[in-house]
Amino acid sequence: MRQADSKRPEAATWALVLLVVQNSALVMTMHHSRNSPIGQQPRYLASTAVLLVEVIKLYSSIILAFLDTRQAHPTSSMLEVTTFLRRSIFAKDCWKLIFPAVMYTLQNSVVYVAISNLDAVTFQVTYQLKILTTVVFSILLLGTPISRRQWLALILLTCGVALVQVTGLPGSENWKDRLTSLVNGDLLDASASNAAKGLIAVLAASSISGLTCVYFEKLVKDSLSSVSLWTRNVQLSFFSLFPALFIGVLWQDGAAVRQHGFFSGYNGIVWFTIALQAFGGLVVAVCITYAGNVAKNFAASFSIVVSYAATYHRRSRCGLLYYPSRK
Repeated sequence: MRQADSKRPEAATWALVLLVVQNSALVMTMHHSRNSPIGQQPRYLASTAVLLVEVIKLYSSIILAFLDTRQAHPTSSMLEVTTFLRRSIFAKDCWKLIFPAVMYTLQNSVVYVAISNLDAVTFQVTYQLKILTTVVFSILLLGTPISRRQWLALILLTCGVALVQVTGLPGSENWKDRLTSLVNGDLLDASASNAAKGLIAVLAASSISGLTCVYFEKLVKDSLSSVSLWTRNVQLSFFSLFPALFIGVLWQDGAAVRQHGFFSGYNGIVWFTIALQAFGGLVVAVCITYAGNVAKNFAASFSIVVSYAATYHRRSRCGLLYYPSRK
């Protein structure tokens, strides 16, 4: 037990480092995959990507849950371990994962809409509103107390996100003009329309993330002594397959899939994005186990710095840096 406890700080450190790298790389690659020129071929469907992410997470979680179950029953045969795992996955309370599965699938779909209409840094900064929504739902559903310092930090976060959105409006020379345009709704050009669409999508994703995160956290902590985290991940991914397939692929994009094919528009960067997103689900589980949600959120927020540095470097090399005109 002491040996296992001594490894927790090391595991937490590596998990948080991986989360920073994964978050930064995911936003950059996803943004590139949704906005890079594709020529005559159609762009890949976000619904198919969401489905593949859940399939990869499901198989990965099954393997990890099997190893976890085998470690808990070292003297049992392979068949017995498989039976233990099957009973744990399809336990009587597995239906509780239906709600977060549907919400997570919806969140992933909305994230694709947001990243398709916002630049990488603006998306990441605005998406940090999920911290605010998580706190609000923690107070409402869990009764979590919040200190004054924490409320101040949340207010500063909200103001920072608002400034990013205001300064990101095109066609204005100073923040007063941008704020006036935002309030009056003077967003007539295509880029501003896309930015508004991306903003609405990222706000929706933040709200869904906060609610689902709190619900899943309560569910995992209430049953962690009897059900492992990897087993919960298996249940979550399993139930996520149904809305991703029937609502996303068949109902929303069924006509496009029949016309162009399921894997139309796929290339190396798309597959890399899908793999990163699936890997992120596993890394988050490790962070929750070894580091906790607070450290996980700090790591995810720190990835903004990495993404900004990468975006600045890429734009400076391509000569795409924007400098406001001075009179």
